Amino acid sequence: MSKLNLLFVFLFIFTISCKDKTTITPVKKQNIASLTAKRQVPELTPPPKKPKPKLTSSEVLNNRKIFDYHIIAASYNYKNQATAFKERLYKKGYPSIVLSQKGKYRVVMQSFNNKESAIKELVRLRKLNKKPDLWLLRQ
Repeated sequence: MSKLNLLFVFLFIFTISCKDKTTITPVKKQNIASLTAKRQVPELTPPPKKPKPKLTSSEVLNNRKIFDYHIIAASYNYKNQATAFKERLYKKGYPSIVLSQKGKYRVVMQSFNNKESAIKELVRLRKLNKKPDLWLLRQ
C-alpha cells in the first residue's frame, strides 16, 4: 500500500512539473534586436586622479622616528654600503631609510606602531620579494 501511495505522490509531482509554463515570455529575434538597440548604457567616467605625494628621504626619516617596529632589509657595517642598498630599494619602489644603531647601518623598508600589522607585512614582503632574510626590529 505504501508503494502505491509513493507512486501517486511521484506522479502528482511529475505532472505538476511538466505543465506548460506561461509565465515565461517568448523571445523573438526581432524583439531582441529592438530591445538591444533601445538599451541605454551609462557612460563610464574615470575616477579623478589623485597626485601621489613624493616624499623626500628626510621626510620619510622624520615620519619613521615615531614608529616602534621596523622591517629591516639589510644590515651593514659601513654607511656607504647601506646607502647604496637603500637607493636600489628606492628604484624598486620602496622608500627606505638608513638607521644607525650600535655601529650598524640598517636599511629599513617599512615601519609600524603595531606588532601584528608589522608581522603581517613582513610575511607578505617575504613572499612577494622571495627574500627570507627580511626581519623585524623593535626600537
